[in-house]
Amino acid sequence: MANENEQKTILLICTAGITTGLLVRNVQQAADEQGVNVHVYSAPAIVAEQTIQTQAVDALLIGPQSKYEVARLKDFLNYKAVPYKLISKEDYETLDGEAVLKDSLSLLKNGH
Repeated sequence: MANENEQKTILLICTAGITTGLLVRNVQQAADEQGVNVHVYSAPAIVAEQTIQTQAVDALLIGPQSKYEVARLKDFLNYKAVPYKLISKEDYETLDGEAVLKDSLSLLKNGH
């Protein structure tokens, strides 16, 4: 069984980088404040498969403007057993790190 305190990796993918960079910072800050051991980072959607192939990713969050990527990545993510979720437009636009962290943690806990 995996160690409860083991660091988990959360990847956010998007088409544009700036908003996601700010959101990553807010999610990481929320995690640090809550004492949650996660590493949050982002990558462009176009390299999502490559990133997941080469790095351990425990949960994947997809920016709302990349929702078309879900269809493209779904089989790959299921094959790799990476739980994923679309970030709500509202959470994304308000850069709500706590809400996105909450979504991430439910993915980590439930696997979907």
